[in-house]
Amino acid sequence: MNGAIFKETLRRNWRQIYTWGLGVAVLGFYLMVVLPDMESLQQYANLIGSFPPAMLQMLGISDISAISTPEGFIGYGYFGYGILLFAVYGVLMGLNITANEEDDGILDMVLSLPVARWRVLLERFLGYSVLAITIIGLGFVGIWVGSLISSLDVSMSRVLEGSLNTIPSTLLVMAFTACAATLVRRKGMAIALAAIFVVGSYFLNFLGEAASSSFAGTLRALSFLAYYNTSEVMRNGLNFANITLLSAVTALLVIGSLWFFQRRDVGV
Repeated sequence: MNGAIFKETLRRNWRQIYTWGLGVAVLGFYLMVVLPDMESLQQYANLIGSFPPAMLQMLGISDISAISTPEGFIGYGYFGYGILLFAVYGVLMGLNITANEEDDGILDMVLSLPVARWRVLLERFLGYSVLAITIIGLGFVGIWVGSLISSLDVSMSRVLEGSLNTIPSTLLVMAFTACAATLVRRKGMAIALAAIFVVGSYFLNFLGEAASSSFAGTLRALSFLAYYNTSEVMRNGLNFANITLLSAVTALLVIGSLWFFQRRDVGV
């Protein structure tokens, strides 16, 4: 039956909505209530502004004035660090698509059923994508509930755009992990490749921002975080060129996963 694997993926993993979703919702809620008014936010910005420039670069802050606004603070405190949580989620779910069951020696049993290989991979990817989008949505709900308590005047349309901007990067990490898991047989190697991709992207983005006029600034283009660019989104809205690029790379990685998965033996 068409869609059976997709539905089974949702049925077996819907509890993640409570665990991951509740976690990011609490994070968003906390960031809204920890600084209840503009005076507290300005005091926080002044404190951060007293840090040495090198420390500000380590924290990923290039413009102090940005975090003195509610949207800038949320962009830095929630979306700036939240993407690392969503990247971890993307890696874990990417491994769930094929690598975990192959490592446990049960994927060959799944593939013995009358179902095409491409459907197993694609429907699972779509299922985990739905879960990821739902969890990101719950983070938005947490910020919204917090805004009802806080006196900060927050543009929820900007927060919504920031949440939507998180989706392509999360799915990209998931697709990269799934592709790595179909390319190499060993689960440990797939984890290593995914970790290199995420951590490497973080450092390329960090170094590129710190030395934008050097060769590191050129290499920053290889980091998916350069196109995530949450501070710019929270100031000016979604960058559809970046979203299109990340989505296109994700699609290519999914196609690559299907190609590799179709053409190699599954470990038992």
